Amino acid sequence: MTTPPPAPRHVERLLAFTNSVDNEEQTDDLTTPSELSAWLEEHELTGARGVRATTADLTLARSLRDAIRDSMRAHHDGLHDVKELDRVAADLPLRLAHHPDGTPGLEPVDTGIRGALALMLVAVADAAADDSWRRLKICAFDECQWAFYDHSKNRSRTWCEWGCGNKVKTRNYRARRRATTG
Repeated sequence: MTTPPPAPRHVERLLAFTNSVDNEEQTDDLTTPSELSAWLEEHELTGARGVRATTADLTLARSLRDAIRDSMRAHHDGLHDVKELDRVAADLPLRLAHHPDGTPGLEPVDTGIRGALALMLVAVADAAADDSWRRLKICAFDECQWAFYDHSKNRSRTWCEWGCGNKVKTRNYRARRRATTG
C-alpha cells in the first residue's frame, strides 16, 4: 500500500485548526485567550511573536472552528448548516491583494489575532480553489469526530481511519444480532 501524498499546507492548517478540539480525548487546545495566542503563533499565523488574544477573540475563534467543522460534516451528509461559516466570516474581512509573483490572492484586512483567524478563511478559499475543500471531512464515528483529508479516488471515505469504521460496523452487527435473537 502506498502512502498518499501530503495534503497542501492550507489543508493541513485547516485540519490542525479543526482538530484543536479532540472529541475522543475530551480535550480542547483553545480554552483560554493565552492558549489561542500560543496556538496561532505555533502554527505561524500571527506574523509576530507576543500577539495576545482577548476573550472576544477566543469566542470568535471557537465559533469559526465550529463553523468550519460543520461545513466539513456537510461533505458527508449535506445536512449541516454551512451558512454559519458565512456568518462568522463576516467578522473577519479579507481583501484582494497581489502576491510578490504578481498573482492575486486573498489576505486579511486586520492584523493580530483577527488577521490570523482570517487566514483560516484564506485557507478555506484556497481549498475551494484547488478542489480539496470537499475532501475535508469529519469522521462519521460519533465518538471520534476527527477532521481528515479524504485521499480516496472517489472521495467516499467516511471514517478517519479503518479502526473507526471497524468499531461502527461491529456495533451495527451486534445490534442487528441482538434484535434478531432478543
